[in-house]
Amino acid sequence: MSIDSQKIVLVDGARTPVGSFGGVFKDVPAHELGAQATTAALARAGVDGADVQEVVMGCIGQVGPDAYNARRVAVTAGLPKNVPAYTVNRLCGSGLQAIWSAAMEMRWNDLDLTLAGGDESMTRMPFYDFGARNGYKLGSRELVDGTVMMLTDPFGGIHMGVTAENVAAKYGVSRAEQDEFACESQRRAATDAAKAAFAEEITAVEVGGRKPFTVETDEHPKPATTLETLAGLRPAFAKDGTVTAGNASGINDGAAAVVLASERAVAERGLTGLVTLEAVTTGAMEPELMGYAPVLALKALFAKTGTTPGDIDVVECNEAFAAQAVAVIRDAGLDPEKVNPYGGAIALGHPVGATGAILSLRVAKELHRSDKELGIVTMCIGGGQALAALFRRI
Repeated sequence: MSIDSQKIVLVDGARTPVGSFGGVFKDVPAHELGAQATTAALARAGVDGADVQEVVMGCIGQVGPDAYNARRVAVTAGLPKNVPAYTVNRLCGSGLQAIWSAAMEMRWNDLDLTLAGGDESMTRMPFYDFGARNGYKLGSRELVDGTVMMLTDPFGGIHMGVTAENVAAKYGVSRAEQDEFACESQRRAATDAAKAAFAEEITAVEVGGRKPFTVETDEHPKPATTLETLAGLRPAFAKDGTVTAGNASGINDGAAAVVLASERAVAERGLTGLVTLEAVTTGAMEPELMGYAPVLALKALFAKTGTTPGDIDVVECNEAFAAQAVAVIRDAGLDPEKVNPYGGAIALGHPVGATGAILSLRVAKELHRSDKELGIVTMCIGGGQALAALFRRI
């Protein structure tokens, strides 16, 4: 049977804890985080790295040696040198795009086993000196922050936070709504159920150096957050704006990897899969309204699959900003109780190249924990784009 007539199965996976900006992973390159997630994902799936036929990793900060990011992940994780690898960059959707790209390659090239995921070190993005190569003539120059560049829309020259302000203004999302959403994200992430869910996802990371230490939990959550503390924060991107550091996602470091298999490989190898990838859709609109594009991708997904919002049991959205998350949930007709049941990026962080893979793994495991059938991962993407993917529990 050709693989193009079979489902693509997400067998299992793993993620690292998510580190804060300049935090526990400040000295750990992205590919090393990716390698640790990869090693754990293969072990949990019961797959030998030598049997993997392609590695696809999402990463935005492909700077210097990390231009070879996916290959470095594979080699560092101990996969044989004859296992090929490539890196994809769809900004915040990169981790989900990696899964989709691997699935498409499995169908096109009749592959049985691939590994997909994402890794990011937003902390380790360099500062740029664009005039150094050809020399300066006269006057002062500045170093340009690579992390800020990553988060700046090149079409309008505005920070992603300003696009969230635009969404809030155009689609009527108040400061109070944003703060309430952010506070709920922090509350959900601090529950015992959330901690148990994260423990199933996370593989501990060993950080070397003169004083080695182990990271086992996410660094970013702020469980003491209240509506009062959020209300006291100043707008971060516009003088009279509504977007603050408290109702926006974090700038973070982390990685995740999942093993994908054909139905044929699952049967022949006796693997136990979590979910099948049913469909993926895209959306695109004006870059200055970036965070609203998931509405388009979700509507396309419902139309493509013949499903409705009421059919969906759990949704994970990347929650880049409360402003866009509130608008997307409302205008796509999603049930807020089913969206990010364990909190989202406002509480947990958003290591941009990895988040799509983290959320895909979370949906897969949550469908089994809750004995439900259908889950969605959706991502807003810089430049006015979005992805949405439908998964079905096995």
